[in-house]
Amino acid sequence: MQKHEVQLVGVPETMLIPLWAKAQETKREDSIIKDFKALEIIEQIDYDFSIFGSYDEFYKTQVGVAARTKILDNLTKEYIENNPKGTIINMGAGLDTRPTRIDIKEANWYDIDLVEGINIRKKFIDETDQLKFIEKSLFDYQWIDLIDKRDKVLFIAEGILMYFSMEQLQELFKKLADNFTNSHMIFEAMDPLAVGRAKRHESVKKLKTKAEFLSGFKSGKEVESFDDRLKFTGEWYHMDIGGKRWKGLRLFSIIPRLKKMAKIIKIKVN
Repeated sequence: MQKHEVQLVGVPETMLIPLWAKAQETKREDSIIKDFKALEIIEQIDYDFSIFGSYDEFYKTQVGVAARTKILDNLTKEYIENNPKGTIINMGAGLDTRPTRIDIKEANWYDIDLVEGINIRKKFIDETDQLKFIEKSLFDYQWIDLIDKRDKVLFIAEGILMYFSMEQLQELFKKLADNFTNSHMIFEAMDPLAVGRAKRHESVKKLKTKAEFLSGFKSGKEVESFDDRLKFTGEWYHMDIGGKRWKGLRLFSIIPRLKKMAKIIKIKVN
């Protein structure tokens, strides 16, 4: 089988972490999610995934990725059930396989990422009339002009926003409120305690190039301070999923701040 070499630097390299985690999770009998596409892609990438070590070393990332995937899958499915012809925008898509893993019905799906990310994505996932790729930075707002429908849109940002500053996120959310109506954003966030601590993250610290956590939220309600057109509607915590798979970290679940360290936040836009 031909192996595809990947050349990724900085934040784009982090796309390999969830891909590896979901592939490893799929092999488990007690798996939280199944992602056979991720497993297929891993086998075709020329990259030394052994840097992440064994499950005992990597379990916090693996369970965390599986938990957030399950939460986001469920929220996405709920949106599609209510909006079978809706519009979904996947921000910083990387090698996310969600549109190939769940039934998106007649929804229009847009994957946005930098050129290097989309170029790798095209090797494994086919672009179609329903599944479109946009080669742009999230902060190059020309991508907005490429979206046909701007009402009742679902934005997904998984494993990406924590690498940008609060000032950048405020600008991003304001742009969304300026251009979209009756829409929702679901995104992964970390607690501010994690900011500047990527060097201690069990998987991020092992990447060839370094990426740093630049933002965090104690509560999704803090996003409302960005703009009065943004409303916090709920949040879900990674540690609520996985049970014994968290091992000794389960003790953190009795301490509210630590239980909420990693979460999925949902925001109403405009």
